[in-house]
Amino acid sequence: MHTPTDEQVHAIDTFRDGHHLVLQAGAGTGKTSTLGMLAASTARRGRYLAFNKDIANDAAGRFSRSVLCKTAHATAYAAVGYRFARRLNSPRRPAWRIGQALGITSPVRIGVHEISPRVQSQTVLSTVARFCQSADRFPAPHHVPMLRRLGAPDERAQLAEIVMPFVEKAWKDLQNPEDGAVRFDHDHYLKLWALT
Repeated sequence: MHTPTDEQVHAIDTFRDGHHLVLQAGAGTGKTSTLGMLAASTARRGRYLAFNKDIANDAAGRFSRSVLCKTAHATAYAAVGYRFARRLNSPRRPAWRIGQALGITSPVRIGVHEISPRVQSQTVLSTVARFCQSADRFPAPHHVPMLRRLGAPDERAQLAEIVMPFVEKAWKDLQNPEDGAVRFDHDHYLKLWALT
């Protein structure tokens, strides 16, 4: 092991004192090496969450056995995702069919624009996806994506008012491990895990 830099010594001291710590640096600047030093400085067990499996496998070779190296998705699957295994990788269905199952059956008018059930359905699914990629605890109107033709703030607010009940219904559907109308994917169990 190489001699730690001043920044690495500071990180190790902060870690040993039991304080929270964030390592923020560019690629290849020694973050993983620093984490290896932190792991070597304690008898406690730890967990290294990586963005992808290759990084997790590489880290597993660099850390002691006291550090479990996994992706966030693998960790989430082990915690909650396995309960949804039967819904994962279900056949793709068109958004309009999912929308029909959620109760979206007729066009709506916002100003001079008619919003078809297909567009409403796609908006609901996009809203759920944006919620899953957020740190928020509940789906909210700010997750509703902008539609090009609805540029005015009041039009966007009307769209959110129309789709949010269906977004909530879709999110509830996704929390059922047995069956549902909305196609369940890996980001859904990652969000469910993040909310625990």
